[in-house]
Amino acid sequence: MKIYLRCLILCIAISQFGYGQDAAPDAYQDSLQTVIKSAKQSADKKEAYFLLGEYLVQRDPDLAEQIANTLKNEIIDANDSSEVRRTNYIFAASHRWQGDYKTALEYYDGIYSYSKRQNDSIDIAKSAHFIGTISMFLGNNVESQNKLLEAAKIYDKIGSAKQQARINKSLASFYLNVDQLEKGKDQYLKALTQFEKLNDSMGLASVNANLGMVYTDLGDYEKAEYHLMKQKEYNVVFPTLREMGFHHDFLGLLRQEQGRLDEAYEEHLKALRIRENLSSTYNLCESKIHMGEILIKLNRYNEAISHLEDVFSFEEHESLNQEQRAYDLLAEAYEKKGDYKSALSNFKEYTAMNDSIYTKESIEIIAEKDARYNQQKKDAEIAILNKEKELSETKLSRSRAIVIISLIGLVLLGIAAIALLKLNKKIKKKNQTITKALEDRELLLHETHHRVKNNLQMISSLLNLQSKYVNDKDVYEVLQKGRNRVQSMALLHKNLYVGEDLTKVDIQEYFEGLVNSILTSYNKSEEDVSLNIEAHNLKMDVESVIPIGLIVNELVTNSLKHAFPKDWTSKPSINVEMEENSTDYTLKIKDNGIGMDDLVEKSGSETSFGQRLVRSLSQKLKATINMTNHNGTEVSIVMPK
Repeated sequence: MKIYLRCLILCIAISQFGYGQDAAPDAYQDSLQTVIKSAKQSADKKEAYFLLGEYLVQRDPDLAEQIANTLKNEIIDANDSSEVRRTNYIFAASHRWQGDYKTALEYYDGIYSYSKRQNDSIDIAKSAHFIGTISMFLGNNVESQNKLLEAAKIYDKIGSAKQQARINKSLASFYLNVDQLEKGKDQYLKALTQFEKLNDSMGLASVNANLGMVYTDLGDYEKAEYHLMKQKEYNVVFPTLREMGFHHDFLGLLRQEQGRLDEAYEEHLKALRIRENLSSTYNLCESKIHMGEILIKLNRYNEAISHLEDVFSFEEHESLNQEQRAYDLLAEAYEKKGDYKSALSNFKEYTAMNDSIYTKESIEIIAEKDARYNQQKKDAEIAILNKEKELSETKLSRSRAIVIISLIGLVLLGIAAIALLKLNKKIKKKNQTITKALEDRELLLHETHHRVKNNLQMISSLLNLQSKYVNDKDVYEVLQKGRNRVQSMALLHKNLYVGEDLTKVDIQEYFEGLVNSILTSYNKSEEDVSLNIEAHNLKMDVESVIPIGLIVNELVTNSLKHAFPKDWTSKPSINVEMEENSTDYTLKIKDNGIGMDDLVEKSGSETSFGQRLVRSLSQKLKATINMTNHNGTEVSIVMPK
């Protein structure tokens, strides 16, 4: 199924410029035809012909081709390259929308070659875009990728917003064609955003249709349905039968994947009836193939066979992929019908077609590389011949001067080379010395942080051990608080010596370890207290983090100790957040406890050592403190950078 869906996406990928062929004549078309009939100035009449041909390439490709022939045979100057090129664009587009991709590609190749010779970047990108899209449509992925990327590089520099959106949509189709579904989906979403900014209804309809098929392929049917319905909405704004044909066909494939076979049949039938009245035989064959597929699932084998055999009756386009799929489905239909001989015959054709596709792709790749090599070789030979000719025409009287200058140059070059070698050795030796010194310094810093951490850990352990021999509750509390403060600094040095950066501390990891250590000291766990720590992508130097860690230690300890009395019914919650902007850092610590007034009353003093410590550390950091009471206590500390 994935192969079928990607082929369909390629089918809609090329319908990205202009209007649908089925639209009725409108005021704009009538006005152009009026100018053609009544214009007195030949320049006005010529421009009206150009505009009408460009306008009709999808609306009525046959009429557009007639206008191009009129321009070529009766109106334009054959020596005016810009007029010839503009006419060829109309020829190319009309053949494309008639389903004659081979002829269209020949016109676009001619325009591309001319634009290359003239170094016309925008026209190079425009023609390369068309060539890349049609080459992808015909299965030549190597040529498609080369041309689409060439167009994308030009549009990225000098293209309009609409050109950039369209090339992104074509690249998305290419990624899907080479089995990169996720990359293709992301590219389509990028194009969708661009078309939304442009308010381009046609582009939005096309991208939403493609996204519908991608999500069908990925098994996300809800998103697939959403995008296909969005396509339908945009088709109301931009009504064409071609787009509605895509809508019904894609919706039918979604219904097949959902197992809603009767609904799928009805959608494919609607698409088929629309496409029978349009010029694109490729799209008609897509409907024939999908009708064959759904009819097989509905056990209506004879009808399926009839539709599938019709695929081989069209010669306007050369799609080996369609013929391959038709043979595959015919083999399945005949097998289920019980006609094993016919099933085997079609399976052999399917296998041969596979081999043909593979051989064709291989030949294209080899031919392209061979042509590139031969061209480079010819260019090199021409350059050598030109150089030999130039040397042979040099006057003999200048030969000695050239030899002398060459010798002097070689001597100077030799001297410079020797000097550079000596300088390089010196630089290399100095670099080795510097590298060794840096490695030694890094090792020393690791060891220093490790030893500081061990010493602080030992002090923490001694304080913890001492507290076990203290009977006075207040003394015990003081020892535990002191231990926690020492532990906050020990954790800081641990983060430094185990991290890659010896000068910066990852605040998220440090806060997580610090708060968990405090919880452990109070015999609490995350099951008892809900924690939320947010300080992602924030790193600071160790000198700033030491006072910050002590502040966090004091405020979290204060919350655990005083904010939640024994009769507290809600689950205790503590949030520790830290963020930065261009001028300062903001530290916020919040709990859902009883609030600071009650907390202070229970602590017995507004000037406890912990509070004085927080104020002192804040002054050191030149920070401002703000406290609010609303469903708990929130302390906000703003520190300048």
